[in-house]
Amino acid sequence: MERLTNLVGVFALAVADRVAAATEAACGAGGAAAAVLVHLHRRPETSVSDLAAVVGVGGSGGVRLVDRLSAQGLVTRAPSTTDRRTVLLRLTETGTETARRVLDAREDAVRRTVAALDEDQRTALEHLLPDLVTALPSSWTEVLRTCRLCDVAACRQAPGCPLDCWPSDDGVRT
Repeated sequence: MERLTNLVGVFALAVADRVAAATEAACGAGGAAAAVLVHLHRRPETSVSDLAAVVGVGGSGGVRLVDRLSAQGLVTRAPSTTDRRTVLLRLTETGTETARRVLDAREDAVRRTVAALDEDQRTALEHLLPDLVTALPSSWTEVLRTCRLCDVAACRQAPGCPLDCWPSDDGVRT
């Protein structure tokens, strides 16, 4: 078990590094910017506080991140129609295009990683990963955080998203 644990840890970190480098290059910003764009692409009109929770930053960190993305012309702010205290975020056209580039860069980085396996190995891995993915989150916010760079169209392919077993807080699936 020690060897497996170590290999999974090394693999996870290396893949995370590849994905981070590729997505940061695609969006032209580091940190959580890529995840913010992908999340807003999937769930427009997210509040700053909800977005901060999804990407794992504090409230003031979320505001600073949104300020940077707004200054780059990638997101806009609009008051909520149901709660005057809440500001909702939307992607601009440039933000939408950037989110798509981020998803493409993520897919390419992961595709190059799994290309080292033959077809039978990739099939076996595809059958094992849903159980591991399902075991990761312990709350809806963690589901959103786990899926923050997820390609929803790919995830919805049969047999579907392994995290669909989680009820969303708002009734809206990722």
